[in-house]
Amino acid sequence: MDDHDRLRRRFIAGGLALGTAAVLPARAADAPQPAAGGGRLTFHAIDTHHGSTVGTLRVELRRLEGGRYELVKRFDTVKNGRSDGAVIEGEDLKPGLYEALLHIDDYFAALGTPLPSPAFLSKVPLRFGVHDAAQRYHLAVLFSPWSYSYYRGS
Repeated sequence: MDDHDRLRRRFIAGGLALGTAAVLPARAADAPQPAAGGGRLTFHAIDTHHGSTVGTLRVELRRLEGGRYELVKRFDTVKNGRSDGAVIEGEDLKPGLYEALLHIDDYFAALGTPLPSPAFLSKVPLRFGVHDAAQRYHLAVLFSPWSYSYYRGS
C-alpha cells in the first residue's frame, strides 16, 4: 500500500468519526424522554416451549424494603406475554432492588402442558435493580418448563 492510499484511508476514517459525532447528539436530543420523575417498568415474557406466549402468566412484583421483598403489584400478562402498559411508573418506580415472581408452573398447568410432578420449575424469582427511577426499564423474559433467562430490554 503506498502513502497515497494510507492517507486516503485515514481521511475517510476521520471523516466517518466526525460525521458520527455530529449526528449522535442530534439523535439523542430527538429521542423521547420520560417525564420528570417519570421512569417506568414494562414486562414481556416469551414462552419458548410453545414458540410464543399463548396464555396469561401471573407475575408478582416486589421491592426490597427493610430486608424483605414487599408486594408492589400483582398482574397477569396479556395474551402476547406483555404487561398491559407499564407495570409501575412515575413516582411508584423507586430506585432499589426488585423481584418479579413468575408463576411458571401455573401457566403450563392452565395450558394442559404435560409435565412431570413435581414440575422442574415452579415459582421463579427474577431479581433486578433500578438505579435511576427516571429511566425506562423493560424486563424481558424467555421461559420454558425447564429453563429461563431475562435481561433489560429496550
